[in-house]
Amino acid sequence: MAPQNLNQVFVANSGVLLDDAEAFNTAAAVTASKVGVWNLGIATPAYIDITTPADMMSLQGPIQIVQTMPSGSLPIASPIIDIKDIKRIKHTPAAASVRHSAAINVGNPTTGDNVMVRIALRTAPTAYANYYQDGTAVDLSASNTQFPLIGNFSAGRMIFNIEVTGAEHAAAEATLYDKIIEKLQANQTLNDLFSTTDNGTDMVIAARHAGVVFDVTIAYSSGTNTGTALTAPTMTGFDAGAGNYWQVLSDEKSCRSKYGNFNRMYFPYNFPTFAQSGTSYDVVEIQYAHAHPSDTGIARAGELNTIKIYIVDTAAGSTTADTVFLGASAANWGATATERLF
Repeated sequence: MAPQNLNQVFVANSGVLLDDAEAFNTAAAVTASKVGVWNLGIATPAYIDITTPADMMSLQGPIQIVQTMPSGSLPIASPIIDIKDIKRIKHTPAAASVRHSAAINVGNPTTGDNVMVRIALRTAPTAYANYYQDGTAVDLSASNTQFPLIGNFSAGRMIFNIEVTGAEHAAAEATLYDKIIEKLQANQTLNDLFSTTDNGTDMVIAARHAGVVFDVTIAYSSGTNTGTALTAPTMTGFDAGAGNYWQVLSDEKSCRSKYGNFNRMYFPYNFPTFAQSGTSYDVVEIQYAHAHPSDTGIARAGELNTIKIYIVDTAAGSTTADTVFLGASAANWGATATERLF
């Protein structure tokens, strides 16, 4: 698909819609930012009433999607959109990210045999939050570490070896795990890449950062099995989930980089960040057509503009997500109950 005309990101840290009694430039704290639908199809434009909310698609006239800004600033707003130009609405419930990990349960190693753990790093993180100046949001292990290989990962795969001698593990499974963790944590690069857990009978090596994928093999250094076999690790694949802080922050910062208030002559205006650490969001994505070439931008005809709205997950099931953006009736939705086409 060719580049889209206009992409905007809105973050609602309040589960309550902007009320019809509130002004267009209503201020709110960053942590309580609200999103609303400004209805221009009535005699006196106003937000959809949250006490008797209407399905956005049932409105007669054009609308704008609006998000409050702090300190009384004018809001973030979409262009004026004719309802008939909305082509698709998709709802994705919040889902936690699952880190890529390897569960190791090898049993007691053979007396005297050295054990080699080999970790092959396959992918680096690509989320925007890894690259902006304060970005450490994608460390999902809560250790606030930067991915240590950005800038020199061009080979596409790196292999790290950890060897535990027979004398070090003393044929004891729990001791083997302790030594693997000790050696991994002693290496600054490996410690920044992986977190570990160990309960004595098994251990887990997990990627700290969203999007990192790796392979693990564990075998005797001699390459032969002289005694107890070492069971292969069980791998759990990375699952990005939806509406996680690192995803919201990445979308928000990436979208911000395209705003017109940045230039090469003056310092950029200070702009608040709305994504909140530790918060999960439902995602509503709205795509609408535009009147090429005189409407909202310069993309060629046939491209769709996109509005992505992150709504704090505590509002799941509220009128904000279900009734206004998604439609009051489940009959409006397809078999997956997540996408509505027009």
